[in-house]
Amino acid sequence: MNRSLKYLPRLQDVFFIALFLAVLALGSRMINLDGDLPRHLTFGGLILSERHIPPTEPLIYPYENRPYTSHEWLSQTLYAWVYSVGGLPALVLVAALLLSTTFYLLYAYLVERFSLRLPTLFIVAWGAVASSLNWAIRPHLFSMFLFALCLIWADRLRRGERISVWRFPVLMILWSNLHGIFIAGILILLSFAVGWAVDYAFGKRDALATGKRLWLALILAVGGSLLNPGLADSWFRILGFVNNPYLMSRMLEANPPNFQLPEMRIILAFIAFSVFLLAVKRNPLSSGQGFLLAGFSAMSLMSFRNVQLYGIAAPFVLTEALVSLRDFPLLSRLENTLANVENKISGAVYPVAAALLLGLVVLLSPLSKVLYQFEAETFPVEAVQWLKVNPQTGNMFNELNWGGYLELNLHPQKTFADSVADVTGEVTMDYEIILTLGAGWQNLMQTYNVQWVILRPDEPLVRALTSQGWQTLYEDNTAAILRR
Repeated sequence: MNRSLKYLPRLQDVFFIALFLAVLALGSRMINLDGDLPRHLTFGGLILSERHIPPTEPLIYPYENRPYTSHEWLSQTLYAWVYSVGGLPALVLVAALLLSTTFYLLYAYLVERFSLRLPTLFIVAWGAVASSLNWAIRPHLFSMFLFALCLIWADRLRRGERISVWRFPVLMILWSNLHGIFIAGILILLSFAVGWAVDYAFGKRDALATGKRLWLALILAVGGSLLNPGLADSWFRILGFVNNPYLMSRMLEANPPNFQLPEMRIILAFIAFSVFLLAVKRNPLSSGQGFLLAGFSAMSLMSFRNVQLYGIAAPFVLTEALVSLRDFPLLSRLENTLANVENKISGAVYPVAAALLLGLVVLLSPLSKVLYQFEAETFPVEAVQWLKVNPQTGNMFNELNWGGYLELNLHPQKTFADSVADVTGEVTMDYEIILTLGAGWQNLMQTYNVQWVILRPDEPLVRALTSQGWQTLYEDNTAAILRR
């Protein structure tokens, strides 16, 4: 073997770099997908400036002084700090690093376990593409990384490897302060623990010690998840939000994937492919793997927002069904050649070097500030510039998806609504009644003492207010500002 081959990048290195570049290419879309990011930046900025987590809702006035505990405070603080240092380009880099590392670790572990590179690359890349439909610069990127890490650790534990169970409560302490999807980590351990019990009950005598360690890890992880500012309230808030049919019906990403849309068919194809793989697999999966795949498949079919977890869990389970491909002579020879080359290579020089180089390019290039910005087609950019010169007093009524952007630029002025704050549905319901001129909308405007509005120019409410004598202070193609 030529000694120079040891300096070649491994497939996992190439995969990392490709994902990093893909995220950079999608950076503008990830910034402007919805109004969550600016809300998170504003909330995190408050934590940094005030040195504590606000105990009441600080940004929308209908919930003013109502107790509020953010279960995403740590990720919001991290995002706000990065934004203060490097702006939106730095946030895109954080997203690229988190996503690339997530799938890099997933691929590397599966190759280590099954010694199967090309089929594993295929299915993990498929999962990454499926999950990319829901990539956005929000706290769930931390969850994707920690979800992959939890999967790897739990799988090692399930297979009897001697790893410390104490890493799971530590992981959950971090996760429950970063994002509400920490519950997914509990579901991983629950799947493997219940799966072990089922297999044990039906005569598949896995080591009793393994089962004990799985259940202990689950119990410790649940305990760790309570160590956050909301304590057990984080569980109740998250489960209450998910089980609120009104709010779920109003969130596009909370609805099932619409498979009539061409981009959604990659998920449908992945699910169909998983059924095929399981049908032809020679040896059955463990019950724990079955629970894991079935559970996250069902979650992705119920709610599009879970697709990013399915894109990690499905390849993790299904790679085992691809092992029989090594029986094909051509693939076997390719795999042996790759193994001979890659086994001589160690370390993560290429991913680290690529991340540093691309990071410097993004941070130092003037072009990145043009590419990575809040777009006027999505947010009222020019209207906000006008408001900074011509500030308005009194309570505003605003387009809900603009709430975070208005908070980021106009704070301490409070908004009527944003895309994150409402966890009960009360404000969203009043917002809809007013916006659509529903029964009692004028009374609600009086109740909330609305003095001015910033909305899309074509909203019926804009026309209704104009006809009632409200003054149009500003208007462009994106936003109109009216005052009583």
